[in-house]
Amino acid sequence: MLPSTKPRIEARPIEEPVKRQQDVPFQQRSIHIPNLALSGLQLIVGYAWLLAGVDKILLGTFPDQLSGLLRTTLSSGRLPGFFVVTLQGLVMPNATLFGFLIEWGETLAGLGLMSAGLLALLRPLAMRSRSTTSVRLFAFGERLLGILALLAAVGTLLLGLSYFVLDGMPAPWFAPSVAYGGAIQSGLFLAGASVVLIAGQLAQRSQSQEWMLSRGLPKSPKEARA
Repeated sequence: MLPSTKPRIEARPIEEPVKRQQDVPFQQRSIHIPNLALSGLQLIVGYAWLLAGVDKILLGTFPDQLSGLLRTTLSSGRLPGFFVVTLQGLVMPNATLFGFLIEWGETLAGLGLMSAGLLALLRPLAMRSRSTTSVRLFAFGERLLGILALLAAVGTLLLGLSYFVLDGMPAPWFAPSVAYGGAIQSGLFLAGASVVLIAGQLAQRSQSQEWMLSRGLPKSPKEARA
């Protein structure tokens, strides 16, 4: 019997190709609950700063009163030395200008955070859209508001810390002597929330870039011009 001239083909188990992560729909890989939590925090913190800023604007006399308020605070002797030097050398001679910057800074920061939070809530609608123009407009708006929200969070962090220092840096821990009215100082609370917003905004930026890639959109205007 002649030996077979056909090459012997060994039976090998058929392996299922590994599915790359980018082949999985973005909607399945994105985690919606942290996005909702970040959006809710942006709306709450943004609304708090919006109220603070608009109240000062409606008062109409905050920039003119700031010098007297700071003079009273400086006379209390509760402020640290470096902060006293900053107030006396920089803020007090330009109190009116700083008053306008504070009231409008708080207002714009609040609007920026709230707008970014609302836009994040609208993302699921944009993800379902089949219109390339609508997706591009949404991506541009999200990219722009993401930068503004990050700057707003940094600004509110600095404002919150400033108010905390101006209040004499009350101890942010248990104090039975103020049990009926004590709580973490509002400036420190908003500063802490701003830190969370900064971290969340950076994570959201990465997720937004991933979503843009999934829709074939450039991650930045520089890539769009290339």
